[in-house]
Amino acid sequence: MLSVKKAQGRNCFSEGDLCALSDLMNNGFSFQDALSISWTPKNQNVIHAVKVQLEQGKQGEQILVQYLNRQYQGYFMGFIQYMNMKDALSTVLSLIQAEKKQKEELIKGMLYPSLLFIGVNIGVVIFNSSILPVMTNMMSSFQYENTSVALIQNIISAISMITLFSLMIAVSALFYCLQPRHLVSTYCMIQKRYPQSMIVKYASADFSRFYLECVRRKIATRESLQILKGLGQKLLVQYIASQLDASLNAGISLNDALETSTVEEPLVKIFHIAVFASNCQAMMEGYLKMVSERTKREIQIYTKIVQCISYSAAALIIVLVYQVLLMPISMMQTL
Repeated sequence: MLSVKKAQGRNCFSEGDLCALSDLMNNGFSFQDALSISWTPKNQNVIHAVKVQLEQGKQGEQILVQYLNRQYQGYFMGFIQYMNMKDALSTVLSLIQAEKKQKEELIKGMLYPSLLFIGVNIGVVIFNSSILPVMTNMMSSFQYENTSVALIQNIISAISMITLFSLMIAVSALFYCLQPRHLVSTYCMIQKRYPQSMIVKYASADFSRFYLECVRRKIATRESLQILKGLGQKLLVQYIASQLDASLNAGISLNDALETSTVEEPLVKIFHIAVFASNCQAMMEGYLKMVSERTKREIQIYTKIVQCISYSAAALIIVLVYQVLLMPISMMQTL
């Protein structure tokens, strides 16, 4: 077993440093030569410390794991048991970059509409609680009342309260469910009731991404599942791998094991096709491409819905302001 303890104050390799090391080793350089070539003023302390341990006779993988951050360590420790350091590092970097790309797509697609929705709701609450009462009270001082304005104000108050209450419940539930000790049980509960839900799709794609890296390195199915079972940072991937491994140990074929697992139906179909096509890698890559396109469509739908709600709320405020501004004219007409 490799040691993952870190000395106090020890620095870690940055992602850029690891990419440089991986590229150099993939081009035929030894680990020690790759360290010398990738030397920079920023990483000189780390590289010096690694070289000192190499001179002491320690293996490269035993040293490298000590200078990885927590996420890289968790992935590296799983893959290094079944492949050399060059392939393990390349696999870890590929997974990290895929995860980063996925997060960037989600944030880029959902951040603006979400902020717009929150901003509009805050604006509605402030307007309804501070500005509108002043305007209506001013009209009331002239003994003039407009029932339509009062009705719209009541509607806005009700909608604002329901929206804020729903957001509070949703955030609290999400915080509770995403806790590591609740994540797997929440996933199982949702998967039984809503097998096409977002979390099931996300977990299935995540499992596929990790499994594909094993397929690319020609790692056997049993060994691949053992690797994925050891990914403590990826609880849902670990859970799905444990399900499949238990089924295989019980003498069930992989296709049948997938049928009874908690992955989404399209992934099960992809595996069935891959068995007959004898090209699992191409099928898994196709599935992940399909997942990417599906995610983009779902983000677009989410954006349209949220923008529609936000713009409708803003339009309602404009109509209400317009009604209030017309009050003096209406009042003069009644005189």
